Amino acid sequence: MAKSRTSGPSLEDLEATFRKKSFSPLYLFHGEEDFLVEQAVQMLIESALDEQSRSFNLDVVYGSGIEAKDVVSTVSQFPMMGERRVVIVKEVDRIANKEALVPLVEHPIATTVCVFVSSKPDFRVKFFKSFGQQGTVVEFKRLYESDIPRWIIAEVRKLGKTIDADAAQLMLSYVGRSLREVRNEIDKLFTYVGAKSTITGDDVNSVVGMSKQYNVFELQKAVGQKRL
Repeated sequence: MAKSRTSGPSLEDLEATFRKKSFSPLYLFHGEEDFLVEQAVQMLIESALDEQSRSFNLDVVYGSGIEAKDVVSTVSQFPMMGERRVVIVKEVDRIANKEALVPLVEHPIATTVCVFVSSKPDFRVKFFKSFGQQGTVVEFKRLYESDIPRWIIAEVRKLGKTIDADAAQLMLSYVGRSLREVRNEIDKLFTYVGAKSTITGDDVNSVVGMSKQYNVFELQKAVGQKRL
C-alpha cells in the first residue's frame, strides 16, 4: 500500500501491530485526510474487539456532546466479558476543559485503548503536548497524487480483487484526489464486475467515466436546456 504521509507510524505500521493484537493504551489520530483516519479507527476496533464484545466494551463519543469529566469516567470503566475496552473520542478539539484529560494521558488506563481524534491539534496546549511522552501520535496527511494509484491497487487487493496500474491511473484522472470518492467508485466497480477477479480500464470507463459524465455534464446540459 502507498505510504500515507503520516507523522509517526503509518497506516501500514498500525495495521501490522493491530494484527498482532498489540495496542497502545493511547492514540491521537489527526490530519487532513479524514478518510484514512476513519480507516485507522475502524481497523483498530475490528482488531481489538470481537463483534460480540463491542456492545459491552466499545464507546464512541463526540467532543461536541460530552464534558471532559465524562470522558474520564468512560475511559476509566473496566471491560465486561473481555480483556479490553475501546473508547473513541471524536472532535476532541471541541471539549472545553481539555486540561481535565491530561491525567488520562499521563497515567493511561491499562485495560482501555483510547483514541482521540482531532482535526487540528494545538501542540502548545498541555493536553496535546503530553502525548509526546505517553501516547502514540499519528498524523494523516493527504496522499501525493502520484501515490493514489498505488493506494487504489492496494485497496482493491484488500477487498479481494486486482486492478491494473493503468486502470488505477484512469480512476485518479476521473475522480481526483478524494480518497472517499475513490473508495465509493471502487465499491461501484465491485458491483459492476461481479465475479470477475480483475478490474480493467474498460470497467473503469464503463462505471466511473459514465457516472461522472451523467452526474456532471448531463446535469449541466439539462439545466442549460431547462429540462426539469
